Amino acid sequence: MNVLISRILRYLNGTIVYDDYYKFCEYVIFHYLQMENTTAADIARNAGIAEESIMTFIGRLGYDTYEDFLSVLIRNHEVRLDQIRARMLGINSEELIANMEKSCSDEEMNQYISTICEDIDKAEKIFIIGAYYPLSLAIELQTDLITFGKPVYFYHAFDPVMHATEKDVVIFISATGRAMNGFLKKNTHFGLDKATSILITQNPVYEMEGHRISNYVLRLPGKFDGINFNYQIMTICDLIRVHYYQQYYL
Repeated sequence: MNVLISRILRYLNGTIVYDDYYKFCEYVIFHYLQMENTTAADIARNAGIAEESIMTFIGRLGYDTYEDFLSVLIRNHEVRLDQIRARMLGINSEELIANMEKSCSDEEMNQYISTICEDIDKAEKIFIIGAYYPLSLAIELQTDLITFGKPVYFYHAFDPVMHATEKDVVIFISATGRAMNGFLKKNTHFGLDKATSILITQNPVYEMEGHRISNYVLRLPGKFDGINFNYQIMTICDLIRVHYYQQYYL
């Protein structure tokens, strides 16, 4: 089912324009669990956008009134939770770890995932950064974490308020590390040093002390094999979703 939050994310993740529509989507993501008690006037005032823009955007989504939009958004939240519960039945994270390709022991991988989920649970917001295609593989993780009440953003350089603080988690997905290095060179203002950062990569160089940039490096096997790395990304995202749901949401 194409729930409404997925349609909002399609715009938020894919647009290249910092406009009122983008700000509206960003507000919804950050305040998702509070939306039931939020009016269009509240959003317009707090996000600094025109209420007319809100009505135009939800009209393009197919809703005549804000109340209709909000009703579907709330109802879809329950639908998504039911979908997640159904998917999680009988899933064992230890079994997923045992069956996946990895460059460490099962125990070490379990500790990595546990630590990442603990940091995510404490975070005010989560950024996922990488090349376009790897990011597309993380959309289900993004959607589920938002459903649990954790704001998750794909980084956009044009967004002037998108910077990290000590309350945030940054997840880099980069097989070679080029995407991470390119990002850091262009976005010195981002504040990576303040946030807790995680790099998912196939490059062993970033495990070395002198080259380590992120707080945690989750190195996966293979040597910059795009197809294999894509499957590995999906497995890691599934592990995070399962572990977070079972440990911090139930």
